[in-house]
Amino acid sequence: MTALTDSKRPTGNRRGRIAAVVVAVLSVGIALWAVPRYLVPGAEPRIEYRDDVAVHLPILSFHAATGGLALILGPFQFFRGIRRRHPKVHRAIGRTYLLAGVLPGSLSGIVVALLTTAGPIAMTAWVMLDVAWFYSAYRAFGAVRAGRIAEHERWMMRNMAFTFAGVTLRAYLGLFIGLQIPLLGPVYSGDFESLFATAYTGAAVASFLCNWMFIEIYLRRRRTAAPGPA
Repeated sequence: MTALTDSKRPTGNRRGRIAAVVVAVLSVGIALWAVPRYLVPGAEPRIEYRDDVAVHLPILSFHAATGGLALILGPFQFFRGIRRRHPKVHRAIGRTYLLAGVLPGSLSGIVVALLTTAGPIAMTAWVMLDVAWFYSAYRAFGAVRAGRIAEHERWMMRNMAFTFAGVTLRAYLGLFIGLQIPLLGPVYSGDFESLFATAYTGAAVASFLCNWMFIEIYLRRRRTAAPGPA
């Protein structure tokens, strides 16, 4: 049994490295593509904001900046080479990710969600995502402070799944728009804005729930596959 388990580890490690690289590339790419629109003076944000609430755009820009920082830093916490060979670097990245990225990003995200113009369903999904994002960071930080490394890793994986919603949102949005194009005439009477609003609501819900379901299934399968005592 031990030999069989050991023979499978290189394949699992290789898949893990590939997954970490893919997540890193997508996360950094989306952050560099989306965030500058909120930081460059005069640039128009990619989503609607409320002109009647003066703080909406500044808080939205702050949320984009801190969320973008979390997207850029988060994947590198799962690179084994950094964790094992450069533990101080790993800890520095982790602290910056949590304290400068996730913490302010989640709290400002709740405000942004409550002010959204996308409707009550999207608002609820965003609030739940930000609360889960904050809570998983809190649990991860508490676990590592107490020396519970395995528990810390599980909560960090959950947290990164919520961070990665910034990527999957765009993927689901494109998918749901594409699936509805044949309905533009018969259902939406040619009104693309209504079609987009429906797709955006669906993407908001899916980027939270599907990411959460995926990571919980992954963690359950990993616990099931873990070798027991010899």
